[in-house]
Parts: sequence; structure tokens; C-alpha cells
Amino acid sequence: MTVRALILAGGSGTRLWPLSTDDRPKPFLPLAGTKSLLRETSERAARLSGEENVLFSARASHAPHLAREFPGLPAARLVLEPERRNTAPAIALAALAVAGEDPDAVLVVLPSDQAVRDADEFHRALSLAVESARDGKAFLTLGIPPSRPETGFGYLEAGREASPGVREVVRFVEKPPLAEARRYAVSGNHYWNAGIFAFSVRLLFAEVERLCPDVLASMRAADAARRAGDEAGFEAAFRSCRSISIDFAVMEKAVSVRTVPSDCGWSDLGSWEAVFEFRGGVEGRSVLSGPVLEDGGSGNLVLAGDRPVRLLGLSDVVIVDSPDGLLVMKRGSSDLLRTSVERSLSEVRK
Repeated sequence: MTVRALILAGGSGTRLWPLSTDDRPKPFLPLAGTKSLLRETSERAARLSGEENVLFSARASHAPHLAREFPGLPAARLVLEPERRNTAPAIALAALAVAGEDPDAVLVVLPSDQAVRDADEFHRALSLAVESARDGKAFLTLGIPPSRPETGFGYLEAGREASPGVREVVRFVEKPPLAEARRYAVSGNHYWNAGIFAFSVRLLFAEVERLCPDVLASMRAADAARRAGDEAGFEAAFRSCRSISIDFAVMEKAVSVRTVPSDCGWSDLGSWEAVFEFRGGVEGRSVLSGPVLEDGGSGNLVLAGDRPVRLLGLSDVVIVDSPDGLLVMKRGSSDLLRTSVERSLSEVRK
């Protein structure tokens, strides 16, 4: 029974414009350090499964980025999608590829656009999740203890201890209102849902067949066409599948889901505020990168490009310079940024 890791690299990150764009999305950016988020995720995955057992799921249009990031990456480790269909089809398709080599494998699913401060604690927790998933009786997920009342994340409500370090998941909770998020932050039974899972592929197929058989049928047709070298058939089968997340399709309705709580310094880096916090920014202290001169202000995030940036007398602002655009906004305005970027994209598509 081998351990395989699947890295999901299909997102775009509209709240991280202008560095993250549809052509060069968030996973390929060095937002947490000197390496791209995708590279850091792959290294964490390889520590668990071995580099040769790490697969990447991404849109076909991002294949050139993957080739630059991982020169010589074998085609067998790529699961490329002709267009977005969310995480359930992507995971089912990758699981079919894995099952073709080892039908008893445990698959670990990792989003590629997250950051972790404590790699050792992350590895300990994920290793425990893998061991707990080997019996094929439950899906395992990492639960992140909330550090603040966050309304932008989904939560897990944990119940009794199933085994040392592992708790039953009572329910998944959608993004809550602030009053509920405040209660969750101190309850001791609620955890952020990081979207990191471990499960046997046999269990996945059984539950997808039970809960959303149409998704599995489409992905089986796509997998068969891909194995036969029928590119047109693969694309047609994949596009026939509805778009649905693995949380909604399977995890929220599965017979058994368990969580391994892990205080590993996790961040989804889903906004410039999250990048500011992860890189050590606090009220009164700025995060500055590149040729930046700041005078008379604080609490700023400034990521300069090739041009010098002078920031004078301003506090709590975000300035990001890139070849694709210049962002200047008040820190805390990421929802407004997302709306603005999505409106621009919709106008382009018309």
C-alpha cells in the first residue's frame, strides 16, 4: 500500500492581483519566501511520499509553468485539465490514475497555494493522518486551530477522540458570520478546514459512487480516453462533468471523516492581508520587499518590482508593483480588490 500525494494547482487567486493573474496564478509565486508556493508544497509532499509519488493536477494552460518549475517532470505525474471543474473531478481523475498502479494506495491531497511555518509539525500531523487512513474506514483531514475569528474560512466541528491525536468530525461548517466565528475561535472544538485530506482510493471511489456517481462516470470515461491516447475523447468526457468541490460532493456527506488537529502555522495566503501577516507584519510594523523607502508611516505591505518605491506619510496600505499592473489599496480591502478584478475579467469575456 503506497502513499501518493496529489498537489492541486488549478487556482487563480484574484485577491492577489497584480502578482497573481489567470496566466500566472498564485501557486507559481514566491509569496512566503524565496521559493514558489508550489515548490514548497511539493517538498512537503515529497517528504511524506517520496518525490516519485507526487502528482500535480493543473489546467492544461499552466503546463509551461509546471515545466519551468520542475524541468524533466514525467508526463505520468501530470493530471492536466482542459478547463476548471473544481476539486471533486480533479481528485477523482487523479485517484483513477493512482489506482491503475496501486488500487490500495493512500492518496494525500494538498492545495498548492498554502504556506506552513512549522514543517516538522505539519509532517507529523500528516503522517498520522496517513496512518489513520490506511484501514480505509474514514477520510482524514488536517484541522487548523483558529487563531482569530475568521469569517472567510470553512470550519470543522470535532467530536470525540477516535484514536490518539485523531478526532471524529461532527460536521463541516460553511464560512460563518462574525458572531459565530468568535465562538468557534475559543470553543476548542472548531478548526479551520485547510482542504488537506488523506484517504484510501478505494474509499474515495465507494463514496463518490454513492454520493455523486455522475462525477465518477465522467472521470472514468476521461481516464479511459487518456489511457488510450484519445485527447479529443478525454477533453469531451472531462468537460461533460459538472463543477463541484470535494467538500460539497463527498466530505460533508461521507460516512466517516476524522481530523488531526495541527498547529503548524498554516496560512492559505488568500489575500494581501494574509501575506502581510505571514511575513511578520503587525500594526506599527511594515513588510517591505525590493527597492522601497518608507518614511513617516507603518503597517504597510510594499512589494516593489524593478522600480524604486517611496512611501511617505502613509500607514496601513498595500502597494504591489508588477509588469501586469500596480496595486495601491488600503490594507483590509481585499474583498473590494476581488470584486474589481472579477468585474474586469467578466468584461473581457463579453
